[in-house]
Amino acid sequence: MVIETKEDVVKLSGSLRKNQWITIKAAAQLLLHEHPEGIIVDCSHMSDISGDGAKTFLEAMRDIESAHSRIIVANLPEQVFAVCRSIPGVRSQLPIAASVEDARASLKATARNAQKSLSAQHDVRKGSLLLVPLLENIDLSYGVVLAGRLAVQGKSEIRLIYLMEIARNLPLNAPLLEAENNATKALEEAKLLAASAHVPISEHLDRVRDAFDGILTAAKTYESDTIVIGVSEAPGQEEQAEAVEQLLQMLMKRAPCELVIGRPKPKV
Repeated sequence: MVIETKEDVVKLSGSLRKNQWITIKAAAQLLLHEHPEGIIVDCSHMSDISGDGAKTFLEAMRDIESAHSRIIVANLPEQVFAVCRSIPGVRSQLPIAASVEDARASLKATARNAQKSLSAQHDVRKGSLLLVPLLENIDLSYGVVLAGRLAVQGKSEIRLIYLMEIARNLPLNAPLLEAENNATKALEEAKLLAASAHVPISEHLDRVRDAFDGILTAAKTYESDTIVIGVSEAPGQEEQAEAVEQLLQMLMKRAPCELVIGRPKPKV
């Protein structure tokens, strides 16, 4: 096994037949010092791996995540990927990207979001907090407009939270470049939509297994005074309509704070 480092990448070449994390750890920690958002393990030149070798990645991931950073494995050859997917723990927890570029983009997106969240947490709140959830494939953008009106009246802060649902067969921090880009775009559009209210606005992306649980957790974490849900128009697909209805019913029963649900005036 040959280990090389460059910028934010640890490159492994050759055969990985035993757990080599102790050998790799010093180099990885040096990279993490220079790139605290996370590092990438490039496996494009690996020839083969054993079950014990695959545990290198699992131990690395646990060590690095305990230091509040991320590690993403990229360019796994097919034969190496097959072994990794067959090892319990490695299969369910290892974040894998198709390329170094995709991995780096995911790390940067996560770092940007973390910085925004940290800045928002250190802001001194001057009024109440309106939490506005956003979900993929469900148009809740009217909630942003509604929150803007309520915020002006109550001199409140608006917090936009995009809930990116991660399938349970993937690690929660798996690099999902398209979904991350969609989330960033949705938050930017929502922030522009809310800007006319001229009140403090912050945005955050949360990776969740379930949207409803994500909303409840966010409401408690950010000590929200009000959750604002606004459905822009009737969802076009039956599946989406059912998802919205179920979400609203569950929030009506279990929301830990005030809940405001609205829709725009129907078009004549």
